[in-house]
Amino acid sequence: MVKKLLSDNVSYNLIKNIASYPEKIIEAAKRYEPSIISRYIINLSSAFNKFYHECNVMNAEVELRESRLILVDLTQKIIKDTMGLLGIECPEEM
Repeated sequence: MVKKLLSDNVSYNLIKNIASYPEKIIEAAKRYEPSIISRYIINLSSAFNKFYHECNVMNAEVELRESRLILVDLTQKIIKDTMGLLGIECPEEM
């Protein structure tokens, strides 16, 4: 039997946001519109916030926890990269 990890709507929405990262950067560059990147950061942060509050990351079963931690890590890296593109330094912790 194959387990479906990250099959809930909240995780799926975050994955869709993460997957659109390259597309948004290319679009912003082609149109010379950095606001596309800032809107992307807001949307990604919103999706992550909902994910963080609705999906228990640390107390989930091992496979699910590892999958969710990958989403957390990817989100953090993308936010840091996109903020850097806008010339904004991210705090190390909050």
